[in-house]
Amino acid sequence: MKNLTFLCSALLILTGLVGFFAWEAIGASKQAVTSLIPAFVGGLMLIGGLIALKKNMLGMHIAVTFSLLGALAGLGRLVPGLIKGTVSFADAAPKLILVMTVICLFFTVMAVRSFIAARRARA
Repeated sequence: MKNLTFLCSALLILTGLVGFFAWEAIGASKQAVTSLIPAFVGGLMLIGGLIALKKNMLGMHIAVTFSLLGALAGLGRLVPGLIKGTVSFADAAPKLILVMTVICLFFTVMAVRSFIAARRARA
């Protein structure tokens, strides 16, 4: 699970850096600091993964907490816009939000499955 933490955090950091530094290439109209949000979430997950190297349970719970927050933040931005019909995937921001949301949701689901398996193994 730690390897998945490092992979997902690296993907989130890369997503944020691409959104910030390659804003013209992805079709954004201007450079925005908010495009670094996936990198911030990935950095916090990475810290959790590093803590997990010494204290497995604590570190993984930290990583999944920030992953869940990232997923909820992404869903909180996408779902209302999709319901209202104001989200256009021709823009760069919804694409970055979608990538962050998918990565965070995937990691959260995998972590919860791992936590359940670990609890069953202890019982």
